[in-house]
Amino acid sequence: MILSKIHSKVLLLALSGFCCTVQAEDLLAVGTRFNQIFEQQANGEFTGLGVDILNRFAKQQKVTIHYEIAPWRRAQSMVERGQADILIGPYLNQARQNLLTFSAKAFYRDEIVFYASNASAIPWNGDYQSIKGLRIGKMQGWSYGESFDEQTQSIAISEFVDIKSGIERLSRGDLDLLATNVRNTEATLANIKIPQAIGPIVPIIGIQDGFMAFPKQAQFAPLKQQFDRFFEDMIQSGELVNLGKIHRVTIPN
Repeated sequence: MILSKIHSKVLLLALSGFCCTVQAEDLLAVGTRFNQIFEQQANGEFTGLGVDILNRFAKQQKVTIHYEIAPWRRAQSMVERGQADILIGPYLNQARQNLLTFSAKAFYRDEIVFYASNASAIPWNGDYQSIKGLRIGKMQGWSYGESFDEQTQSIAISEFVDIKSGIERLSRGDLDLLATNVRNTEATLANIKIPQAIGPIVPIIGIQDGFMAFPKQAQFAPLKQQFDRFFEDMIQSGELVNLGKIHRVTIPN
């Protein structure tokens, strides 16, 4: 694990009209496994839309970015404490904004939905009272949006550390609904066998956008500023849209 980086070399070059530049020789980007966003292949190679973006950023800045996959809460904590430079893919909410600095713009978009094994028997119509009393699961540490959090305060919900476990419990009939996103769920379903088919139901719970996030400590500000400039150029050039098509990821409008 690369935890000791040369942050003392992060300099603010404000003289003579120069912009801030990232001078650290090594950066550490962390996250958990997000299908098509941040994954590690059997040969150790890191892939995904987030990796492609950061590799291009590293090339422009002439730095080396190292990657690490960790449990989601630990990955967030590493960036909060400044032990890592970049968190790949978090959804934005107020609690996280209190602890992290988010990139100016998101790099992917997810639909948050309920999955069910027998959609016809589920009374979901967008009103959370319609599913009160059902056995509902969600992913530990995920952000589902303020409306979901408020509306489900009085509903008992089981939490799962990984999406595969939630899918298997739903397919076995141990759950009635699983709150998740389409991207991760469909990718996981393509790689596992389950006893009973499951699928998304409508209406959707909501839309969540995924960002890059950085430590709030002042010495990381130049890194965030440089990334924002780089990323805006990616958007304007159309490169982000092209990468989204390659990875089959929805790009925010």
